[in-house]
Amino acid sequence: MGRMTGHRRRRSLGARAGGIAKRVLYYSWPATVLSAKLLFRTGRALLTVLNQGLRLLAVMTGITARWVVAHPKRSADAAVGVAMIAAFAALLGPPAPMSLKTSLDCLALNIYHEARGEPLLGKLAVGHVVMNRVAHPRFPGDVCTVITQGGEWPRGHCQFSWWCDGRSDRPGNVAAWRESRDLAREILIGSHQDPTDGALWYHATSVSPAWRTDFSVGPKIGNHVFYRPKSPPG
Repeated sequence: MGRMTGHRRRRSLGARAGGIAKRVLYYSWPATVLSAKLLFRTGRALLTVLNQGLRLLAVMTGITARWVVAHPKRSADAAVGVAMIAAFAALLGPPAPMSLKTSLDCLALNIYHEARGEPLLGKLAVGHVVMNRVAHPRFPGDVCTVITQGGEWPRGHCQFSWWCDGRSDRPGNVAAWRESRDLAREILIGSHQDPTDGALWYHATSVSPAWRTDFSVGPKIGNHVFYRPKSPPG
């Protein structure tokens, strides 16, 4: 009888402990989830602050450097400051560009920066060059990677000049940005035919890049000349 009582007592104590553990978990999991969310948001906020700090650092470096050039006799100490700021900026790397989250964002930004002053057909042509590259095995298979191919640092190694010109990528013309987004959406869903007939490259009519002779010249649309790969001989 004493053994049975002790056995039941142990089971009772075990059941109570289990019940307490369940209640602790039940009431504490919302706090755990909330803590995780707060940690994530805090990390994202810190990254945003760091990004803005790098942009400000780049601006300060440029302003200080111009002052040194304009005031050579008073700039001995300032020159040291410029060197220190430049070294710190190089250590941290280039400032991050505007975030590109979706194919729509990427394509709209490319149309905005490359062709916002062009007629409608010119904007569509620039947008379709991106889509032609996405479909071609020579280039990456998604819109954003096609546009950012080559990176933004060092300057001049990118495929589309606005991506690595060192300026802000954020649109300043609200109406042009709205139109660029609308056109990008229509291109992505296939609402327009390709006016370039499959072009993969283009350049402004004001320049004559050496690479143009490597490809077959296509149509001139607006202020751009478009090019396709050369057909194989025979």
